[in-house]
Amino acid sequence: MKTFHCNRCAQLVFYENVRCERCESLLGYLPDLRELSAFDDAGDGRWRSLHPRANGALFRQCHNYAVENVCNWMIPADSPDTLCRACQLTRTIPNLAEPENRLYWYRLEVAKRRLLYTLAELGLDVRSRDADPEHGLAFEFLADGGDGAHVMTGHDNGLITLNIAEADDAHREKVRTAMGEPYRTLLGHFRHETGHYFFSRLIEDEPRWLEPFRALFGDERADYGEALNAYYRDGAPPDWQTSTISAYATMHPWEDWAETWAHYLLIVDVLDTSTSYGLALLPDDPSEPTLTDRTPVEDASFGNLIKRWFPLTYALNSLNRSLGMADGYPFTLAAPVVDKLRFVHRVIAAAGNKSAPGAKIASLAPLATEPAEAAEAAAEERGAPHREFNDDAP
Repeated sequence: MKTFHCNRCAQLVFYENVRCERCESLLGYLPDLRELSAFDDAGDGRWRSLHPRANGALFRQCHNYAVENVCNWMIPADSPDTLCRACQLTRTIPNLAEPENRLYWYRLEVAKRRLLYTLAELGLDVRSRDADPEHGLAFEFLADGGDGAHVMTGHDNGLITLNIAEADDAHREKVRTAMGEPYRTLLGHFRHETGHYFFSRLIEDEPRWLEPFRALFGDERADYGEALNAYYRDGAPPDWQTSTISAYATMHPWEDWAETWAHYLLIVDVLDTSTSYGLALLPDDPSEPTLTDRTPVEDASFGNLIKRWFPLTYALNSLNRSLGMADGYPFTLAAPVVDKLRFVHRVIAAAGNKSAPGAKIASLAPLATEPAEAAEAAAEERGAPHREFNDDAP
């Protein structure tokens, strides 16, 4: 996530902000520009953008911004739409007769919009079911029924269902502890479920990718129901960290892909944020991890991303421990996991809309024919992941 500033007073503002704290200008996100803009009131529900790249264009607030206070995206003033592109993806919202559900809806929409920002930066087009009934994406935010019926978070042919209880921090932490997970976030759910969606869009019917996918993740034709039952009966293999990013990823190749996809989005998003803030690591001791590379994420090769990732997570975990908090990045990337992340990078590089601003994800050499230099760099990457983080020492 890049940094944003108020176009009126230059105050630092954040992606979710709706008003500048310094000059009180209305703020709104312009998805075509991928920029947060300040606005002047032009009357009749119209707002004139102060962003220099908008050239004074007029916009309206999304209905869910102006009325429901759960959005901050803007719509061109001459558009017939009442909902922004992000809100058009939500097919079912929580029952607002329950007071806490508005807060949960807001949190769900915030996480969804952060996901959409990252996908757009990667050049991945996301269309609604209305715009593309066959391949479009839709979300349903549902609650457990009073009769004991439980809503399962999951993906089904472009429809992503999320149990709104995941937006309750206390509930989510309780589930995380019960499941023995090191990490469980609302944004992580969105990333994971869109991994299933993009598997069907980018790999399922693509001969170019199926063979290397199966070599890395396994045969996705294995019975999913049987795999699910086996996982919840027997758990993950004790050595799961040697080949997968999470215990759940061992359940089935589809879940391994979705977990790896989600992790790739996490890496890209965090690196994009640190680069936008100009974060650098310049320790006095030359043996300590350093970070000076500020290559934009969209221009970076996979090797570049990974080499920057390890020192950054080392610093992140050290800062968290100084705050008395758990590690912000409680993962170990074994060599097979790095290979899977590299595969995700290549799939996205091939699929990304290269005409979109900022969507220039650099790809490495072809999977089966890396030149000697690339192979040597890959070997270096594979040897690096185990030193810099996930250390349980005090």
